[in-house]
Amino acid sequence: MLCVSIPSLPLPQVMRIIENADMAELRLDLLRPAPDALPTLFSPHGKKIIATCRQGYYDDNARLEILKAAIDAGCGYIDLEIEAPCTFLDLLIKHAKARDCKVILSYHNFEATPDKETLELTVIEALACEADMVKIATMVHTEQDAARLLALYAHHKQLVAFGMGEKGKITRLASLFLGAPFTYVSVDGATATAPGQFSESEMRALLGKI
Repeated sequence: MLCVSIPSLPLPQVMRIIENADMAELRLDLLRPAPDALPTLFSPHGKKIIATCRQGYYDDNARLEILKAAIDAGCGYIDLEIEAPCTFLDLLIKHAKARDCKVILSYHNFEATPDKETLELTVIEALACEADMVKIATMVHTEQDAARLLALYAHHKQLVAFGMGEKGKITRLASLFLGAPFTYVSVDGATATAPGQFSESEMRALLGKI
């Protein structure tokens, strides 16, 4: 299954992408929708949408309110950074669980891929925080980096783990055959939301050759 990560695009185009996608990740920090637009964004396909609001444009209080509103509007998942403040995580996890919204706790490292022990502990910590799924995305510089990431699938099932960068691209494809429920792709013709991300059409072409 492919999850299309949607950056800043006009609302009508966003709605068309969501309608045709297997799954979609709405980057609310990039889209920056008006509060009254959220019900439209998440209806009628909310259950296949991941609501994400990364640090940067909004402060944590604003992100908290935006993500709570996305949950209330019917999104199927929220994605929260595992390193976010405990109060922020606790409030949103409780809000999501009370409304049948699944929680993805994510770890991103845009510099390197940590050692095996660090990766394993990160997954275990996220699951202990009541995550329904764990996302691990790290920068891959060597084949050994890629192998460490993919080795996580031998012990964990509630996992989407892949590498960023050119040398990490293969892991985005391989993860689908190791247990990942989906992999992230970019919108065709739009800027990728992470380094090394295949577009949707590129990934479908690759899958068609296997």
